[in-house]
Amino acid sequence: MQLTRKSRSLIRRLVRELNRNKVDFLARRADLKAKISDLQEGGKVAIAYGGIDCDGGRWDNRVSTVPASPVAVERWYDRYEARAEGPQWQTLEKPSVASDLVEDDRDLALEAFEDGHSHVLFA
Repeated sequence: MQLTRKSRSLIRRLVRELNRNKVDFLARRADLKAKISDLQEGGKVAIAYGGIDCDGGRWDNRVSTVPASPVAVERWYDRYEARAEGPQWQTLEKPSVASDLVEDDRDLALEAFEDGHSHVLFA
């Protein structure tokens, strides 16, 4: 079977689409390990996190301390994302820096009601 110009073009497009969103997990894990080694103190690293739940409750600057290993950090990320009810965010910090963070909780829907304007939650 001889490849025509059209079939070669289709094959190239297919290969390009298959490789477009490919994530290099090994490189991502190596970057995480380097970041953890920079931020760890006493064998621990802090994760500062926040999010918004489905009812409009917002929290920010909560801190969890985990062992300074990529496996422990990835396990924490996976568990946190598994319980997600809305957008969430997290960042690695040094434990000494994270201890200075002040936790913040707000009810966005209630604040909008008290202010007298409507509030819409977007996913």
